[in-house]
Amino acid sequence: MLTAYTRASDASTSTLVKKLVNLRAELPASAVWIDLNDPTDQERNWVREQYAQELQFIEELSEIEASSRYYRDETGLHINLYFLSLENGHARNVNVAFTINNGRLFTLRTDELPEIRTFFAHCAKDAGEYPSPAALLLGLVGTRLGMLADVFEKLQTDLDMASGGIFRGESRTHSAALEALARIEDINGKARLGLMENKRAYSNLSRDADVKADANTMNELLRDVESLMNFSDFLAERTQFLLEAAIGMINIAHNKRLNVFTVLSVVLMPPTLIASIYGMNFKYMPELSWPWGYPMAIALMVAVAAGPILFLRRKGWL
Repeated sequence: MLTAYTRASDASTSTLVKKLVNLRAELPASAVWIDLNDPTDQERNWVREQYAQELQFIEELSEIEASSRYYRDETGLHINLYFLSLENGHARNVNVAFTINNGRLFTLRTDELPEIRTFFAHCAKDAGEYPSPAALLLGLVGTRLGMLADVFEKLQTDLDMASGGIFRGESRTHSAALEALARIEDINGKARLGLMENKRAYSNLSRDADVKADANTMNELLRDVESLMNFSDFLAERTQFLLEAAIGMINIAHNKRLNVFTVLSVVLMPPTLIASIYGMNFKYMPELSWPWGYPMAIALMVAVAAGPILFLRRKGWL
């Protein structure tokens, strides 16, 4: 899908106007932002013909070398960043390529991203604070950081719920808590990877002439990144603590169940011994001819079973 954004201004405000492009002739010459979502070869050719802009290939977006993610060449300034995507509680990082060249911002991605919609909704009302392609790029990154902050707040709430399930819940809730902690750690880890990408990208952006004019905005975003990374560290440490606590509680519950079987074996061992003695087939056993021999054996088995129970209770082991 190919989308072009142009500026519209009146006496007081400047806004962005969105246009879905279905034909080569529909690409506006005045576009300030071209967004390509999983583009076809034909759409890539349209951009090349209209704006003389070469785009990266989708396969190149996943490369992790710094030299492949932040560089400048004859086709402009190129920056690849991770955007966190959450679908049904499952997290994955989506690679988004940003290119600034000839006064335009080009974005290349493979997935729908709520950050794009949210940023455009803001710019559709007032885009005056984003006068340049670099400002648009930083605005998109700022929107992404704001949504990441919301994700971290949700993870904090989920951790509180998991903590209650571990320390105040029953043993059957521990497995659900472990699943929740694994999900939280997965989301937090992928979000942190995106923040680390931001820090590495800023060191390259700060030296580029296209972005130096927005140094104050970039420094503000960098402070937000630092604060979010610190919070991510806190979430990781707390998740690890709760994970160890959950495993400890599961082990305690497991040991309690094993204790029950251990106590049962201790309690039943003496009665079993008595029953086995009187189950032997010897001819001369005086107790076999006693009228009260059977009640006596039953009473003896009950007595020797009650003795260990009382002893264990006195020791506090039951």
